[in-house]
Amino acid sequence: MSSIYLGDGVGKACERVSISNQTGYTWLNQWNKYGYEGLIPHFNGGRPSKLTKEQLEQLKEKLKSKGDWMTSEVRALIKKEFDITYSNRQVSRILRSFKMHYAKPHPHDYRRPENAKEILEDSLKKAVNEIHEKCVIGFLDQAAPQTTDNKQRFWSFDKPKITKNTTKYRANTFGFYPINGKEVVEFMARSTARYVCEFLRIISEKNNGKHILLILDNARAHIAKRTESFAKSIGITMVFLPAYSPDLNSIEQIWKSIRRKISQTFIKSQWSFRETIRATFHHLAKKSSFAQGWLNKFQPILSN
Repeated sequence: MSSIYLGDGVGKACERVSISNQTGYTWLNQWNKYGYEGLIPHFNGGRPSKLTKEQLEQLKEKLKSKGDWMTSEVRALIKKEFDITYSNRQVSRILRSFKMHYAKPHPHDYRRPENAKEILEDSLKKAVNEIHEKCVIGFLDQAAPQTTDNKQRFWSFDKPKITKNTTKYRANTFGFYPINGKEVVEFMARSTARYVCEFLRIISEKNNGKHILLILDNARAHIAKRTESFAKSIGITMVFLPAYSPDLNSIEQIWKSIRRKISQTFIKSQWSFRETIRATFHHLAKKSSFAQGWLNKFQPILSN
């Protein structure tokens, strides 16, 4: 402004202070309207939110009324309730500020009893009351990993590729994941009562004949009279999970980790496939972390 008062034109004055002509004319208009005060910058700390604090609180309460939301659903809700349009990215920022979680929902079968946890608690109490000695506690389950499983995601600038042997291998696998004993993994031809009994025998031998409290699902081969009779004869007390409740069987997370390992590994043969499963199972089953959540729920019963 001093240069203009000294006789310079707007263009010359702008050149002296290295600003654009557009900025120079803006400053001149501000000077003419408001004087010196018009040239003082006002910093607001960034662009203000379209939603007020009160509206954000209202939105948060509405979101609590329903369990799970897709980003598109929240966008539509904001538009409907407040007539404000946000991008998916902006909506995600708002939801993170609410401390909401963004994850794949854990599936629960609609046939799973609502009181599954209480049902298992009752079964455990009954079993524990009938055992009068120190015992091994563990989980049994069968799985059938195969080389076509692809559970691993990768970061990549291009479409991710992995070199694999596309020959399909599959292994019917029995696993025992103990909380306080020796883990066992074996490959069986079938999953009938005969093979379940054989696996129970191996579990008992590997754990020196100690009494075993075994938690397992109610598959047909597990609840067969032959299986129950044999288990009882070798000192194994079986506690059956409520129907459609795999989340209460801690070994399920080990199978999931094994499938992820297989998807990362180049499998050369059926033998190497089985060895990958065997080695990974033994490594993971030595960790108590897979059962930690289960123990947090049911440890008081086992301690009585």
